Amino acid sequence: MAIISTFCKKGGVGKTTFIGYLGHYYATLGKKVLIVSADDQNSIFKIFGAEDKIFEENDNYFEFLIAGHAELGDVLIEVRENLYLIKTLNTDKLSMELTFKRAQEKIIKTIFEEYNNFFDYVFIDFPPSSSRLTEILLDLSDAVLIVVGLDSLGLNGFFNSIQYFIDSDLDLDRIKYIVPNGYSKNKRAPKTSLEKLKTQSTEFTPNAVVLPPLQDKSIIKNIQDMGISAFDVVELPPYDRANKELLEKDLKNLFNLIKI
Repeated sequence: MAIISTFCKKGGVGKTTFIGYLGHYYATLGKKVLIVSADDQNSIFKIFGAEDKIFEENDNYFEFLIAGHAELGDVLIEVRENLYLIKTLNTDKLSMELTFKRAQEKIIKTIFEEYNNFFDYVFIDFPPSSSRLTEILLDLSDAVLIVVGLDSLGLNGFFNSIQYFIDSDLDLDRIKYIVPNGYSKNKRAPKTSLEKLKTQSTEFTPNAVVLPPLQDKSIIKNIQDMGISAFDVVELPPYDRANKELLEKDLKNLFNLIKI
């Protein structure tokens, strides 16, 4: 099993969308995939039109599993074939307990070791804020993908992410890929930001691969509003169908570059 995290100390850069589509793509290949939301908003559920699952029960959150009030299977929520999600309830409180009760950290590690028997990939989706839980899960990750918005604020988020790794004594070599997002060939700012990102990555994360930039596509928002993933097979109006097919093709080309 590989544990893969998407991370950035900046909100709105597309971390959740990226990891949701990556997880779904692997699931379509027959891999057993688990996505753990470390974000109390549990935005990953929207990617799959499953927002109703967030509050469907009050005892199937990750925190109940850690506390021993739920079993491994109790907190799994199936949203697509081969694809399961886990939601969180109060990560701030959990992080505080992790700070003062070191045994909780061992429990989390044991949980991920046990999921190793059932899943080929575990993905972790983080909020832009950080906590003790963030440190533990990043340290457990075999690979971290930093998603970077291609503007000045996005570049600041990249730098802050690197600084967070350094301040938290996390291994920078865990960062395997940099994912530039929001590119437009007709706009100057994303082009300039991409060049700066490549330079910064060479300096701060020389062992990480900067992937080809993701295009800024309106179809992503359109299908998310419908609760449709890029890899769902559904009937759409001709315009949306054509754009979704282009998105799916671009994502497959990008995902096939990721070797973990």
